[in-house]
Amino acid sequence: MIVLNNHTIITEQFPNKETKIKDFDSYILEGNLLEFTYQEDGDLIKLLFVKKRLDQDQVNCKLVINYMPYSRMDRKIYGDLFTLQYICAFINDLNFEKVYVIEPHSAKTIELLHNSEAIYPALDWLPAIMDQMQFTDQDRIVFPDKGAAARYENAGYANSCIFDKTRHPQTGRIENMLLKRGDIPQGAKCIIVDDLCSAGGTFLWAGQILKQMGASEVYLLVTHCEPRVLSGKLLNQDSPINKVYTSTSMMHETHSKIEYITINLENYV
Repeated sequence: MIVLNNHTIITEQFPNKETKIKDFDSYILEGNLLEFTYQEDGDLIKLLFVKKRLDQDQVNCKLVINYMPYSRMDRKIYGDLFTLQYICAFINDLNFEKVYVIEPHSAKTIELLHNSEAIYPALDWLPAIMDQMQFTDQDRIVFPDKGAAARYENAGYANSCIFDKTRHPQTGRIENMLLKRGDIPQGAKCIIVDDLCSAGGTFLWAGQILKQMGASEVYLLVTHCEPRVLSGKLLNQDSPINKVYTSTSMMHETHSKIEYITINLENYV
């Protein structure tokens, strides 16, 4: 989905699967902000068409990427292409005035994108969630791995914990998970913080360990959540996760255990 100055660009498809985009003359004069929500690869060609149309009117606009596609392929892995590098090159060639990426998976995205800046809304949401849960010194912020700790650890929150996980090199499945730093007091409320949830295996595993160590409630705060989570076990009634807080950058489906938080772009752009 592409939104130009708060107006959703209307896209259709010809019988032969080619993309048709309705013109948007009247929206161009109202500002210069383009919001891009990736759902499939075809959305990238839509972004190309929209930017080329803006170039015709010499509109130099800013781009907000709600979720950076291919951001997990952020390095060269034997046997696979370094696809993030190519997607960033594609966006660079479109020559946006500025590119904002909401919660990139790693610093590599910002390194590869020209004139780019990362936005971390989870850091703004977390204090309000802690207040809502009446956090005390006995409660804990939990980072499920070193990557999450690197993104959020310097936000100034005391009493945080860090897990270390080991994945199988071929399948990517988690083989082991240990609490490497911090402690979990009996009865503690815990908020796991990360950028992305897919099926939820990492957080299910972490939640089970936290409950075994004495946590009374476990919550998950992720900026991006894939619809795949609905088919996993993370949202089951017997799951250790009480609730998931997330944005609508990747999904909109309702569920009793999901609470959506709005990203107010005016605070960042």
